[in-house]
Amino acid sequence: MRKCLQTCCPNSLIQVLNLSCIFILSSCLPVRQYHFVSQLLNWTEAQTFCRQKYTDLATIENSEEMDQLMNTTLSAEYTPEFWVGLYSEIKWRWSDGFTGNITDNNYNNWASQDSSNALGGQICMIALWHDVDSTHPQHYHWNDSSCSSLLPFVCNKGKTFTKNIL
Repeated sequence: MRKCLQTCCPNSLIQVLNLSCIFILSSCLPVRQYHFVSQLLNWTEAQTFCRQKYTDLATIENSEEMDQLMNTTLSAEYTPEFWVGLYSEIKWRWSDGFTGNITDNNYNNWASQDSSNALGGQICMIALWHDVDSTHPQHYHWNDSSCSSLLPFVCNKGKTFTKNIL
C-alpha cells in the first residue's frame, strides 16, 4: 500500500489527505502480470525458471486474475494445458507462498470436485482448456497432474500498481 500511496499521490497530498487523493487511492490497485513460456518443463523446473527470470509460477487469487491469465495464454499461443503455481503434498498451496485454502469458501476453478487431488501424493496443478458445450464458452479449468509431466507454463511478472488519475 505504501508503494501505491507514493505512486498515486505526491507526498504533499498524502499529508493533506484531500478528497481527490482519497479518490485516486481507491483506484490505485495492484494488478498481477503474467508471462506465458512455451518451453516444456516439469513443474519444479518451471518454478525455478520463473523464479530466476520473473517472480514465480502464476498465482490466481480470483476470477479476474483467471480471466487475465487466460487472455495472456490465448494471445501468446494456443495450448490446451500449462503449469501454474499451485501444488499439493497434503494441502494445496501456491508456489509464491500464498497459502489460502483452495476450498468452496475461496476462489477455485476445478474442472470437477474429483480433480482436486485425484492422483494423491505430491501433485501439481495445470490449467486445462475445456470446450464444455455449445451453451458455455470455452475456458480454462484447473486439474491436477503429475509434477513430472513436461508442459509449458505461466509465470507471474509480479504486481504493478495502476494509476487512474481522474
